[in-house]
Amino acid sequence: MKIAFIIPTFYPKIGGAQNNCYYLAKELEKKHDVSVFCSGEEDKEEIIGGIKVYRCKEIFRYKYYVAFYPSLKRVLNEKFDIIHIHGLGFIQQDLVIRNIKKYHPQTKIVCTPHGPFMALKYGFAGKMFKKIYTLMVRKIVNRCDVVIQVNPLQYKWMKKEYGIENNKIKLLPNGIPESLFKQIDEKEIERIKNKYNLQNKFIISYVGRIQEYKGLDQIIKVLPKLKNDVVFVAIGKDAGDEERLKGLAKDLGVEKRVFFTGFINEKEKLGLLELSKIFIFPSEWEAFGISVLEAMAKGNAIISTKTEGGRYLIGKDNGILFDYGNAKELEEELKDLVSSNNKRKRMSKNNIEKAKRFKWEKIAGNLEKIYLGLLE
Repeated sequence: MKIAFIIPTFYPKIGGAQNNCYYLAKELEKKHDVSVFCSGEEDKEEIIGGIKVYRCKEIFRYKYYVAFYPSLKRVLNEKFDIIHIHGLGFIQQDLVIRNIKKYHPQTKIVCTPHGPFMALKYGFAGKMFKKIYTLMVRKIVNRCDVVIQVNPLQYKWMKKEYGIENNKIKLLPNGIPESLFKQIDEKEIERIKNKYNLQNKFIISYVGRIQEYKGLDQIIKVLPKLKNDVVFVAIGKDAGDEERLKGLAKDLGVEKRVFFTGFINEKEKLGLLELSKIFIFPSEWEAFGISVLEAMAKGNAIISTKTEGGRYLIGKDNGILFDYGNAKELEEELKDLVSSNNKRKRMSKNNIEKAKRFKWEKIAGNLEKIYLGLLE
């Protein structure tokens, strides 16, 4: 098959959608002709692990959804069996969906929205833009041959908000690579401990953007009520909330127990997760949470808010769910989990086994079956 992925940004940019696209493309490239079209700092063509990547210089961007990078013509000029779009409501990508059938009627279109268009809270102007553009999104997404939900709860908003037919919706969760289950070298673990001064510490970790809707202030507010050896390590790039969180930690007298790593390499991230005993994912909203799977593979007990992804991945056997904003509930659950070694060990064992069901090799194989079914 000749397959094109279209996504706003691609590897080495990181994030849930970017990881999903990268690993699927990486697996499918072993048997098929795979290209990725995305924006970039300059016009550039490159090969990444056998994947042909076409980056188009971003000429204009306003916040998250509104951007212009004129890659449409190149996609339309080339014939693909499958065009797989990542994301809903990105104008450039919507134009591809709107126009591709005019040029190549046999091409099949697959879309992974990852989440609803403008899922977070916005001001008046944002709400008005969402209301108006959602009408366009409804028309665009219903031109797709298959729409993929990354968790089994997403069909509800897909049907309600966009009127997508049941027979078009397929389940294909996110995944993790096989290599994640390998233990990190002991020398590297010791180096990481020394770098962040984590000797004899009980580590609670988080991986993701440092952004307000991620809810990291909730764990910082609870930290003073936990044992003094408990520290919080927030792994990820600042997206506008780090300064506020550092100020909060200082006001509460726990600034020496909160660590912001910034962007770090994959090996160091996985080393920190291996050192961690509890992984917390306190977001206001998440479609999935690949970092939760990574932490599961590294044997962490999980505490997550009751997001779509949280409810899909976490049950009583491997973690705890709490209501976003309920500080008392979070405090009680953390105190219990920190003090209960047997409970954590049981969750750790269950998480490692559960995570093995989400290897990218298996996920990509299921996606290949979806593609082939469209071409029959």
